[in-house]
Amino acid sequence: MESSELDKTLHKYIDAFLGVPAANDYDESGRRDGLAHFFRDIASSNIAPTALRDESAIIGEMQKRVAGSGRGTRSALQVSRLCGLLQQQNPGFNWWPVLYLLLECSTSAVLPKIAAAPSSYISNHHNRAHGSRYDSRTSPMLPPPQPGLHSQQRHDLGIPRYGTPSAIPHGMSEFAGGNTSALPAQAYSRGELGNPASNAPPPEEQSNAYLHRNLPTYDDVSEAALLQDLIYVLQGIDGTYVHWNSMTSSYTVNPEVKLSRPTRAMVTLLSELGGLTRDVQSYISEVERDGRLFEQSFCTELKVEMSTYYKLVSEIEGRLFKVPRTLRPGESQLGVTLRRMYCWTTEARQKLRLMATAIAKVQEGSGGGTVLSTISTLVDDGDPFIQSFAKRLLKTASAPFNHILVSWVTDGELVDPYKEFFIRERESRRDMFWSEKYTVASDMIPVHISGDMTRKIFQIGRSLNFLRVACDDAQWVAEGGPRTQLTGDISDTSDLEAFVYRSSSMVNERLMSVLRDKFDLMGHIEAIRRYLLFEQGDFALALMEVLENQMDRSGRSVMAHDLSAVLSSATRSSNAQHENPDRLSAIVLTFQEEGTKNRGWNEVTLTYNLSAPLSYVIPRSTMRQYFEVSHFLLRLRRIEHSLHTIWRHQMTESRAYLRSEELQRRKGTARDGDKQADPLRQAMRQSSIACSEMIQFFHQVQRYIALNVIEGAWGEFIESTKEEIDIDSWNDAHSKYVDVIHE
Repeated sequence: MESSELDKTLHKYIDAFLGVPAANDYDESGRRDGLAHFFRDIASSNIAPTALRDESAIIGEMQKRVAGSGRGTRSALQVSRLCGLLQQQNPGFNWWPVLYLLLECSTSAVLPKIAAAPSSYISNHHNRAHGSRYDSRTSPMLPPPQPGLHSQQRHDLGIPRYGTPSAIPHGMSEFAGGNTSALPAQAYSRGELGNPASNAPPPEEQSNAYLHRNLPTYDDVSEAALLQDLIYVLQGIDGTYVHWNSMTSSYTVNPEVKLSRPTRAMVTLLSELGGLTRDVQSYISEVERDGRLFEQSFCTELKVEMSTYYKLVSEIEGRLFKVPRTLRPGESQLGVTLRRMYCWTTEARQKLRLMATAIAKVQEGSGGGTVLSTISTLVDDGDPFIQSFAKRLLKTASAPFNHILVSWVTDGELVDPYKEFFIRERESRRDMFWSEKYTVASDMIPVHISGDMTRKIFQIGRSLNFLRVACDDAQWVAEGGPRTQLTGDISDTSDLEAFVYRSSSMVNERLMSVLRDKFDLMGHIEAIRRYLLFEQGDFALALMEVLENQMDRSGRSVMAHDLSAVLSSATRSSNAQHENPDRLSAIVLTFQEEGTKNRGWNEVTLTYNLSAPLSYVIPRSTMRQYFEVSHFLLRLRRIEHSLHTIWRHQMTESRAYLRSEELQRRKGTARDGDKQADPLRQAMRQSSIACSEMIQFFHQVQRYIALNVIEGAWGEFIESTKEEIDIDSWNDAHSKYVDVIHE
């Protein structure tokens, strides 16, 4: 007779579970045919619950189970709400079978997979298969379950746990146990068993035997021995049958041990925990030996999670040989089975995988802020379990970072012994205290800190350090600084952002106030404009006159103290004498290069010496630009002054010549020299015109520089610094002002 599609499908599942049989093994083929007939009888039988098909009764029982489990009435109401949502989604659908299945699954024990069938059943069923057809009404039923087991639940709905006698397929009594023993067929074929009747279980065990207890097995090692081995493997220790394989970097079962495919697969899945445990413990040992601060903090949370994991392993080991007081149908006499161990360690497996993933990413990075960035990527995961676990890791791992950050933004001190913070301190010249002492390491910035927040954090700490060290304002930093604004937990990103923005405004306002009021920042910049750029006209004129008289002497005889006297004389001769003494003392007239042999006009320059802390704020490059512009304007002033001197001499000579001609004409002695006097008079006139034109040209150049360049740039600079800005923004505006003049 041709096989049906159901028979083909059943044979396919049996071969997938037990493996493909040998080609000439007719006994095994007949045994599998018997199994196929048995499963076909089960599939074609009418095993159905006798409960009333009422959705309201099922929902009520669900609520009663949930409330009785200790989860409270709130969970029971949640069940009612969920069932109502199901009915609203598809009002015409019959939800009773689905709800009944969910109710049964919530109380039924998971039966282990059938590995094989007893030979007694196969022989009986094979003989019966060629006789009469299966009659469900004459089939015996399973032995009744232990009294008291879920009896109350079954009584509430009137649902028999195993159905009526007519619902049990014929031949099931052989699986449940009887007067004969159900032993593996392969045991007889190998000759390992003698008389089957002599191996039958005792009568008291037969009365309580269940389906899975008498099922045959293909495992050479008992489940209890494998569980004992796995207890060691879960802790990263080799067992008797499961060993660490360094080639595959995983735990593998000894090839000489014969295990069925399901058992070997379950052992392999459980052994994964041992490999993950070894990786985590290896990383923890390495960090404890020579790890940095952020990594040590990260390992602290790993140790906590591993302690929880070891407690779980210890609990499983304690239940290993603890026989349950009451056994449900399908339960093992062992307190732990491979499948139970797998289910109990599911959450631990996920945690270990996450820890291993985080460790691998941390090791790929350069440490420091990259550790936090790695964990932050897991926090953004959509899985709530991964998200909550990563948040715990991030909270512990970020503790050193938060400690360094608090010290930086409240006291301006960088306490970073392992160079893990994204702000670095480096050796710099004293005059570069503000611009070069601290720098930002962009590769160390955690991902949860934005670019604008990074700049503000850097600015806050640098400003506090500058106030404390350079401005002698440590008292304000300690008593009235950002520490007074620290009220929340900066481990939370929103609280940190709010604190940073409040502190940034406070610190910048304080620093600019100290520089402007205490150290007269804008007053010195104004003095540079008036004296170095010669915007103070009377001072420039007096300086040129005194300096010219001094430079008419031999160049080698002009000394530095002579130039100081020149500057002092020019100051007293102009309105500069009413200037602030601190500003006047900063103006210096000196030679560009000390020790040069030819000390002429080209070597004289006017400089402005800023004192600390203003010299730390204004870069040396900016002051150099000031000096270059001042030297250029000084030369223009000298040319203008020289032209004026020449013009005065021309006027004096021209008038003297005209007076002499007038005298000669009156005496009558100039008749013969008129022809010679006309060319001379013409030359003097042309020379005077040329000198006047040059003076006019230099006047125009100076007016353009003073009005269009210097005054225009100065107005924009003043306008841009009226608002409350930080010192870096002020420096940018000042540099732009100087660049415009310099260009």
